Amino acid sequence: MRKVEYLSPTSIAKFEESVDDFYLWYLVEKRPPKVPQTQPMSVGSAFDAFVKSYLHQNLFGKGKDPRFDLIALFEAQVEQRNRDFAYGAGKHCFEVYQKCGALSDLMIHLSSAVGEPRFELEVRGVINGYREGVTMTREGVVLLGKPDVFFINAHGAHVVIDWKVSGYCSDYGASPLPGYVSIRNDPKQNDQHRDACPMMMNGIMVNIATYLEYYRSDWATQLAIYGWLCGEEIGHEFIVGIDQLACRHGSIRVAQHRTRVSAAYQWKVFARAQQIWEIVHSNHIFRDLSPEDSKARCELLDKQAEILCQDGDERDRWFAQVTRGM
Repeated sequence: MRKVEYLSPTSIAKFEESVDDFYLWYLVEKRPPKVPQTQPMSVGSAFDAFVKSYLHQNLFGKGKDPRFDLIALFEAQVEQRNRDFAYGAGKHCFEVYQKCGALSDLMIHLSSAVGEPRFELEVRGVINGYREGVTMTREGVVLLGKPDVFFINAHGAHVVIDWKVSGYCSDYGASPLPGYVSIRNDPKQNDQHRDACPMMMNGIMVNIATYLEYYRSDWATQLAIYGWLCGEEIGHEFIVGIDQLACRHGSIRVAQHRTRVSAAYQWKVFARAQQIWEIVHSNHIFRDLSPEDSKARCELLDKQAEILCQDGDERDRWFAQVTRGM
């Protein structure tokens, strides 16, 4: 069984969704072929490359860091099989984001930041939880994340920003997540969501009515981990921002979310990450089974992984693939 070197928001979500799939993705000695990047995923990755390259070059100068060159970012994030489609789709999304004013709005905040805004391609660190008056009995957790942007403004606000592209390849499209503080490119509305209660917090307009986890717990988990990796302490208040491109039938609305992740939820996420970390470094992976049955389950999955890795009988590999996670 492989040693897990870190947990990420993706791997934590995978463990919660299916321990079988987690084992096949991260723990087997012979890993099955990687699941190909889908077209919807490639659009988000391409858009990310366009916007991140633009911001980095305009803030720090073209060529200062070759990793943020558009083509370098694009090719690092988009698989070969999707590049022809994703380049045009990502460029279209970027142009809409730019024309509607959302890019300029973010650029203003980043230009006035205290110190240099951080554009991270990947951050790994040991996160320890310390609570006053509480003895922590578990060790820290090695976490990895890919925060899009982190900055501190002149008023002392600590802000983590992430971009989401929703529904671009869907026949039905996607609606903006509720709770946004503003929406752009929407012919029917140009202000905050009806459930939002915007208030200025340290120079940032924030929805104080609720927390991100009440709308999307997976996004809240992701942004909380990104905040910790950028230096925020677990449970402390920092602003999380999501610029969501909600696509439907050729139109793209840009919903700007500025909110927080509650202290209680942050500690819940960290406690669960500690628990998963402890499990995957033990000899008892499937905790709903006895240690003996858990070991037998691991052996069965090891054999399944071997089938997926083989170039032999197509029917066996198809069966192993479609039964992953069952």
